[in-house]
Amino acid sequence: MYEDLTAEELLEWELSYGIDPWGPERADLRSGMLCSLTDACHRTKGRPDPPITFMPYVKALQSPKPQQNEEEMQKVWAEVCKKMGGKK
Repeated sequence: MYEDLTAEELLEWELSYGIDPWGPERADLRSGMLCSLTDACHRTKGRPDPPITFMPYVKALQSPKPQQNEEEMQKVWAEVCKKMGGKK
């Protein structure tokens, strides 16, 4: 697949994934929602557990991300410009 993609197309896919990821994390969310629904249907007392209770990857996803400083942002931007054919 990578052989057929241009740098611009690959960058578009990377940016798209950053906005709306797919893969195991999303599958985990869907499974969590189904488990929560099943829990709600069969529970007689109390509130049902939320989907997050049934999501094994959630702790990794919820860990705080380190803040970027200005220098790190400039490096990222320079790399994006380079991939898009820019000079810096």
